[in-house]
Amino acid sequence: MKEIFLFLLVLFLLTFLASCTTSQESTEEDKIYVFDEIPKENTIEASKTGEYPNLNQTYYVVQIGAFTTKEKAESFAEMSKTKIKNEIDITYSDPVKLYVVQITPFYKSKKEAELVRDEIKLNPEFNDAWIVTVNK
Repeated sequence: MKEIFLFLLVLFLLTFLASCTTSQESTEEDKIYVFDEIPKENTIEASKTGEYPNLNQTYYVVQIGAFTTKEKAESFAEMSKTKIKNEIDITYSDPVKLYVVQITPFYKSKKEAELVRDEIKLNPEFNDAWIVTVNK
């Protein structure tokens, strides 16, 4: 009986996954390759004071870690600098009371932030990198 249940469960999952398709087609113009440089006008420089820039627009931040102490965040950031090519910044996030380790510059486009995040996630040590949306 267990074998039949497992077989049906696997069959259902395979059918479900096979039926999932994207409803959005991309054109050659829509494609941005991970190895392309993101134009400066699409980025926002991070503040050197460890604070978010004071801008009146929404932007996106690729975050790779969050720590309870500045020392742990600094240690992780130093290790990260040897593993990835992006610049790294440590910021204290008052809402979550954590020191966050983030990639700089920040991005005006979520799509561009996703491309950077996805490239970083190729390294297993950063497979939990995520995007923070900063709404101003």
